[in-house]
Amino acid sequence: MSNKSKLRKKYIQIRNDISKEQLLESEKNLLSIVEKNLELKKYKNIACYSSIGKEMRTEGLLDLLLEIGSDVYLPKMSEGSKVLRFLKYGGSKSTEENSLGIAEPIGSEEINPKNLDLILLPCVCFDLAGHRIGMGQGYYDHSLEFSLTSRPQLILLAHEFQKVTNCFPEKHDVAVDACLTNEQFYKF
Repeated sequence: MSNKSKLRKKYIQIRNDISKEQLLESEKNLLSIVEKNLELKKYKNIACYSSIGKEMRTEGLLDLLLEIGSDVYLPKMSEGSKVLRFLKYGGSKSTEENSLGIAEPIGSEEINPKNLDLILLPCVCFDLAGHRIGMGQGYYDHSLEFSLTSRPQLILLAHEFQKVTNCFPEKHDVAVDACLTNEQFYKF
């Protein structure tokens, strides 16, 4: 088992062990930091994820993004492909769960990821060099292969306890610009 696999296993377990109360408190703190530190109104086209399990919750953030007038997109998986499609999100009533229990938009309005201004990503853990470990399927790495000169801002959403010393990045891993946790905003 690689160091990356060991970290993934360890931090999935740590994340799964937090209480519902801790999860809700983390979301509340994250939203407070977002409102104080991020100039969300400057981003028109924003992709986010629909949280599952004990991932950093995004329900309140998705509502906030819609309230400020952003065009919000959620990833949608396509059978047989590792490349995510980003479809317009119109609120929780405009989604349905896929086979993994992830809420995906049911509409057909799609945006090319290159036309997004900001992408908010989940992670299992992250390091202060801007690397992340995800669930191991590589969906975001396959979907975010942009040129370095023109790409959206990439910001992780995570619990503070998900910060690690090293994520052991590989050549294909896409680094992010920042991470927003329930305690602070890290810029890389």
